[in-house]
Amino acid sequence: MLVLATQVEHTAMALRSAALRNGRALRQLAPGLLSLDGGAVEEFVTLASSALSSVEAEEVRCLRVADVDGADMGLVAKAMTAPTLAQAAARAAHTDLLPLFADEERSFHAVYQPIVSLAGGHVVGHEALLRATMPDGSAVLPDVLFPAAEAAGWTHLIDRIGRTTALRGAGSWLADELLFINFIPTSIYRPQVCLRTTEQAAREAGIELSQLVFEVTESHQVRDLDHLEQVFAYYRSHNCKVALDDLGAGYSSLNMLVRLRPDIVKLDKELVQGLPDPVSQAVVSAIVSITHAYGGLVLAECIETQEQAQAATDLGVDLGQGWYFGRPSRRDQDEPRVLSAPSPRPVDPTRPDSAVVIAAAPSDADPAARRLGVGLPALLTAAVEATSSGVVVVDARPGDYPMLYVNPAFEAITGYTSAEVLGRNCRFLQGPDTDPEAVRILAAALTRGDEHQVVLRNYRKDGTAWWNELRLSPVRDAAGRLTHYLGFQHDVTSRVEAEERLLHQAGHDSLTGLANRTLLFERLDEALVASRRDGRATAVLFLDLDGFKAVNDAVGHLAADQLLVQVGERAQAALRADDLLARNGGDEFVAVLSGLDPLDAARVADRAAHDLATALERPFTAGGKQVRISGSVGMALFPDHALTSETLLAGADAAMYQAKADRPGQVRTAGASS
Repeated sequence: MLVLATQVEHTAMALRSAALRNGRALRQLAPGLLSLDGGAVEEFVTLASSALSSVEAEEVRCLRVADVDGADMGLVAKAMTAPTLAQAAARAAHTDLLPLFADEERSFHAVYQPIVSLAGGHVVGHEALLRATMPDGSAVLPDVLFPAAEAAGWTHLIDRIGRTTALRGAGSWLADELLFINFIPTSIYRPQVCLRTTEQAAREAGIELSQLVFEVTESHQVRDLDHLEQVFAYYRSHNCKVALDDLGAGYSSLNMLVRLRPDIVKLDKELVQGLPDPVSQAVVSAIVSITHAYGGLVLAECIETQEQAQAATDLGVDLGQGWYFGRPSRRDQDEPRVLSAPSPRPVDPTRPDSAVVIAAAPSDADPAARRLGVGLPALLTAAVEATSSGVVVVDARPGDYPMLYVNPAFEAITGYTSAEVLGRNCRFLQGPDTDPEAVRILAAALTRGDEHQVVLRNYRKDGTAWWNELRLSPVRDAAGRLTHYLGFQHDVTSRVEAEERLLHQAGHDSLTGLANRTLLFERLDEALVASRRDGRATAVLFLDLDGFKAVNDAVGHLAADQLLVQVGERAQAALRADDLLARNGGDEFVAVLSGLDPLDAARVADRAAHDLATALERPFTAGGKQVRISGSVGMALFPDHALTSETLLAGADAAMYQAKADRPGQVRTAGASS
């Protein structure tokens, strides 16, 4: 007999449905306790597991027992539906918190922290944070409540209370702003069922679902992206928005960002509070670029200073949150204080939330105009002169687009004075590494009179290179004829270089600087595609060091790492300039030789393999000691031995082990006999 226990009613229903679909029936032994009689138990367990979400499957307990009488089954029911030992201990330690759940509406309330637009400085939303108060009026601190709930198995309860309390408390004042509500994905077994209470609370509060932003807390701990993707899809199907918290806090953050494409990304507080540190800037810049590429927004939380706010704004972050703008507060007690926003970043005409507004000149009766003491033309000129972006106005009528105006920021960025550039086409900023294809596309857009955005490598007057994010907007007369182009130039060198560093790090081994396993497969796949197209051959050489563990034990890990770096350098020098060398992991290296003549490929690969082995014969210095080590090499050829990247590597790997078995330091070919 198979006994299944669950404390979630709809999970029990899902188990019964799975059994019925497969011609089986589950018997209810007690509340939350089901049994399956008969054979094929393993088959049913597999079917049931696939029918549930991962969090549902983790909640169900499963036990195989012999037939037992009613009294014994009652004991089984109690045992299987009881808390785990760890949960029981936690509940015993936190019995003082139980009164909280007797009257949820009196015990729990939400505090709200403002979220502002960094470009405009106005409040766009509020994050709701759950707080608890004991019947005697004493507060339960969050760092006590939430760890206790997790340890005692109350997470699903706290999560539901948090969502409904946030909505109940905001209904009277939210207006049309957004409400950010935290949720824990592992507490949502099936969104269609678990989120009904949230939807009901929104209706009762008079809050539109389109105003809600559901934010995954502790996103770096999410293990099941499939389940989270289903929860996100459900929220979005009801016009809600979704957000990821703590982006940048874990190794899988960028993978989650690319796959889930949340509407709003909240940067990890350590990144924000590290600004303007160069490393933090690099990571933030990469996240902003990826998020903006698919149309999402980036929010920097825990902003505490003007410097952090300005650094986030300069990096393109859209929204801000933190004590600098306002502390969490109960709206029925005191209003949050919102400071003025930092200087807005340059206008980006390609973003939907950015615009250049040309208004009619204000009348003398306009009090704002009187206070400023200037007319609109003078105000616009002052604004353009003050902006940190390079601004250029070119004449589109003569045909060669001569510059008519450049602002002081252009002069500062390029090193050229206005006297040196007016009347010239701005192509003089181009140089040897400027992408000619990008220039061609830019010229075509100008000919058509289109708006255009491009990132070009330009050169300053002193010859130094910089990356120019150029945005061009056409200006037309009343008849619709193109007369001028307005150009915004922004120095994005630090952002581009940071992106290049991140891209390099993603494909290269941090110790040796060689290609890593990810880039190895990518380049090997490309080589095989080219070989099939051109009728060429590709060779894979698999190098494994002999006796490396003994050396590691003798000289220590740090010195052994130095040895691996030297091995990589020697192996690279033994190969052709165009050959790829990768560190496969540990003390394994892989070389890819592409574009080989099929008639001569075996000889070239064999020569390279022997050169690799020979390169290791000279002694190394590691940890101040002289060390000798050898390497065994296996090789496999496309198309002679294998046709795919995986089988080529496997063939070369097997040949390497054969060489090592024959005698360390030898070379073997895939399929060759001893």
